[in-house]
Amino acid sequence: MIFDNAWRSTRRRKGYSILLIVVFTIITAAVVVSLAIMQAANSAKTTGLANQTVTATISMNRSQVIKDAGGTGTDTTDSSSARDAAREAMGDMQLSLSDYETYASAAGSLLKSTYYSETAGLTAVDGQAEPVSSSSSSSGSGSSGDSAAAGQPGGQGGDMGDMGGGAGGMASSSDFTLVGLSSDEALSNLGITVSDGQAVVTGTSGTVTDSDGSDGDTSTHDAMVTDEFAELNGLSVGDTFVAADSSGNQIAFTIVGTYTSTGGGSGSAGPGGAGGMGGSSSDRIIVSMATLTSLGLDADTSSDTTISYTYVLGSGADYDAFVQACSDAGLSDSYQVQSSDVENYESSIEPLLNLSKFAKTLLVVVLALGAVMLIAMTLFSIRTRTYEMGVMTAMGMHKRTVAAQMVVETVIVAVIGLVLGTCIGAVASVPVSNKLLESEVSSAQAESTQQVQNFGRELKGGAAPGGASSASASASASGEAGASSDSAASSDATASSDASAPDSGAAPQQPGGNGPMGRMTSYVSTVNASVNLATVGLAALAILVLALLSGLVGVIWVLRYEPLQILADRS
Repeated sequence: MIFDNAWRSTRRRKGYSILLIVVFTIITAAVVVSLAIMQAANSAKTTGLANQTVTATISMNRSQVIKDAGGTGTDTTDSSSARDAAREAMGDMQLSLSDYETYASAAGSLLKSTYYSETAGLTAVDGQAEPVSSSSSSSGSGSSGDSAAAGQPGGQGGDMGDMGGGAGGMASSSDFTLVGLSSDEALSNLGITVSDGQAVVTGTSGTVTDSDGSDGDTSTHDAMVTDEFAELNGLSVGDTFVAADSSGNQIAFTIVGTYTSTGGGSGSAGPGGAGGMGGSSSDRIIVSMATLTSLGLDADTSSDTTISYTYVLGSGADYDAFVQACSDAGLSDSYQVQSSDVENYESSIEPLLNLSKFAKTLLVVVLALGAVMLIAMTLFSIRTRTYEMGVMTAMGMHKRTVAAQMVVETVIVAVIGLVLGTCIGAVASVPVSNKLLESEVSSAQAESTQQVQNFGRELKGGAAPGGASSASASASASGEAGASSDSAASSDATASSDASAPDSGAAPQQPGGNGPMGRMTSYVSTVNASVNLATVGLAALAILVLALLSGLVGVIWVLRYEPLQILADRS
């Protein structure tokens, strides 16, 4: 009987009912769009790297080292002493190859593979090959500057102080950067394209081999050089040139191939793609680790040689577990585990996360204002129906029955508004989300552009440290159950980047990398914030709570009335 009376009352009071339905529809549509955006952002954040290979490096935590050295004081003398102490500490903190391998063992099955490179400095010999950097700078500053950039130890290059692999680096007087590679995987992640000849044979075995696989001639060593270097010195494949190590020992190299740098490979922390060895250096000479060891320039022999060690993990979750495994294995706070894949990905979805924060704020505001408006409308409705309620109670209807009828009336119009609002929200969520995201991306790009103009590079937050380069970034979350491993995420919304290609819903590539001097981040620019059952369920819960809340206020108000007093006042 209560429902029948409520339904008849709703139909009889058409004007008020339609107004209430409109209010519930608007609230529902806003709630649905907000929830869809929040779910898309959360899905992209939590599952975007679920099925993607992630690389990680261990680098020095410069800020922690300075803090441990007492560098937080404000006194100038104390600060200078602390900096000197920090520099001295950094010089002794480079991890050895065995240290890196210890953490690899601690990670166990989390690792898919590991690879590393070691970097040493060489100087030019009079009458022999000249470095490209010195020829491009009449003041000679280009040589030392380029070498200094190239000499940063491997690992993360986003923070100029957090130098992967430890501390130090080659002396700035080095003209060439000699890079020894442990495996073909290290070579493939170096970010180069062979222009002429062939790639150098990599490996760590004690026997130095030529590119044809035979035992090498110990008088010369196979090497790859850049096209710029070969052109400047009039060299080609098969020619030999000489350089000297820090002790003055002359080393002869035979060119087996020339290459151009593409700025980074598929891995985010490849030896050189990570910014550790200056991936774009024109004076980089690539050899095998066996060659570097035979020359006595490996890290175990030479204190001037630095290591870039890369751990390849199966997913973002494995990366989190790897960080914990390193900590459990005794990695101190003076070092930090970093992944430019993860950091670049997080940078690429930053506008989407900002949009999610806006959607959350909008959701709270809409629900708060909606509650106030519905309560006010309910009280107004009850005040205009006091005589009707007095008659019903005078005829023997209990107050609680009258109050229940008022609540049911509110719920009826709320359900109608919920259905209409859900339909409108489902249609509007994707275009509205993309329009709002476009605004966020434009703002982020403008900020990054301004940073580049002001500082010559992107600052932290707009660019992840030392990542590999990729043409575009995408973060997808698919609502289909049992999504394949090619899908970056499995939720009910999809976020993908079409910075350089149309939205294809593919799994995320590693976003635009940023070496020490940074490149523009490739932001996620479209979001398929589709509505699913979870979104509808949460929206329904919110609307019903609002309906019951306004109805409860009406109940309290109804119970305050006395039927005889109402009729007496009416007469």
